[in-house]
Amino acid sequence: MVDGALTNPFAHALATALAVDGSEGPDDVGGVELELFHAFPIESDDTSCLRLRTARGTAVTVAVTLCAPRRNEPYLIVHGEKGRIVLTYTRDEVRLERPGRDPVVSVHPRTDLLDNLLAHVRGDAGLLVPPERTAAFMRVLDAVRTAPDPLPIPDGLQRVTSADGEQRRELPGVEALVAASAERLALFSELGAPWAVREEVPG
Repeated sequence: MVDGALTNPFAHALATALAVDGSEGPDDVGGVELELFHAFPIESDDTSCLRLRTARGTAVTVAVTLCAPRRNEPYLIVHGEKGRIVLTYTRDEVRLERPGRDPVVSVHPRTDLLDNLLAHVRGDAGLLVPPERTAAFMRVLDAVRTAPDPLPIPDGLQRVTSADGEQRRELPGVEALVAASAERLALFSELGAPWAVREEVPG
């Protein structure tokens, strides 16, 4: 089943990271390291991370969870030699951070891909994201599809609550783990998560 946190609600993070690196072709992704877990009693993952290296030599790490105590806007960090860029793609916000300087924040208008598709069908425009630009993304999705089943996180490592007839499952410290993964390009197991076991899927 390919309907977990990596491949559904946070698939945009992976696709955007590959696009920012210019690594979207079928041969642009090497081996994929995956750590897939679930706190909820489901078949797919709700807390996972992956790391891959593109043909350009870029390390790409994606860490996600649906078990944080509150909603946080997803973001990408581009690490550079003279600073970094933080892209909060749900807000179309780019933050440039350089040592010794104030951060520079800019907001960029969004292009509606559905409008672009309709214009393409009418013959008025080319596709902004043609199918060939999704090849690397699909390769990673296939690695998730063929990976071992997500591992259950023991109840003893969760905080389980109920409100309004709905059960919530939170993983203590998971927000810090996700942030550390982005900062250090590390997997959950490398960060000492007590429920994390490392799997590597050949690319």
